Order: sequence, then C-alpha cells, then structure tokens
Amino acid sequence: MATFPELLRGPGAKGYTEVIDSEAVQIGKKASGLPVLNKLFTFAGKTFKHTRFLVSQANKESYLTFYEANKDVPFDWNNEQEDGTTYEVIFVSPPKCTLDKLKNRWRIQFVFAQYSPL
Repeated sequence: MATFPELLRGPGAKGYTEVIDSEAVQIGKKASGLPVLNKLFTFAGKTFKHTRFLVSQANKESYLTFYEANKDVPFDWNNEQEDGTTYEVIFVSPPKCTLDKLKNRWRIQFVFAQYSPL
C-alpha cells in the first residue's frame, strides 16, 4: 500500500477540517414521541480536508503524480494536523491547485475519506 508523500512543506492548520459521516445513524419518529435510532453502518469514516501552502513546482508535480497513481486505491496518510495518527484513506476529489501569493508557489487542497477503521 502506498503512503501519501511527506515533502518539504508541511500542512497548514488553516483550511483543515475533519467531518464525521452524519448518515451513520438515522433518527426516525415514533408515535409516542420518542425518537427511534437506527444505526446504519458499523463503521462511519471521517472526511478530512487539508491544505499545503507555498508548495514548490517540483513538489506539486510529486503530489499530482501520487494522485494519478493512487486515485482509485486506498493509501496511508499521516494526520499531522491533529494527532499524528495514520489513517487508511481514499481521494474524495482531485487535488485543487492554486497559486499561493507567489508566481512559483502553490496552495494545494486535498480531501480524503477514511477507508477503514484504525
């Protein structure tokens, strides 16, 4: 299994989010007024969004090469922003690349979904 590349620029805290799947539990109404909880999944993965700032052109190309090679398979990703836990994740969308204040530096936004429990 591939591991997400850790290049010279670390991830920034700005733009980092972690979302737990809201559809893991369905709440239904009961005639008595008490809600009925229906657990839909035994595993509800998290979705992670994080941004790398001031990425060089060479590192941008490394990230895009990794994406092309792993866009359809799970891979290991170390969550540096929060707790250093390594998650097995998949790409939710292609990386979003925009220039980051300088002509030759990039801001790259990644969105991953947790593929399996720890």
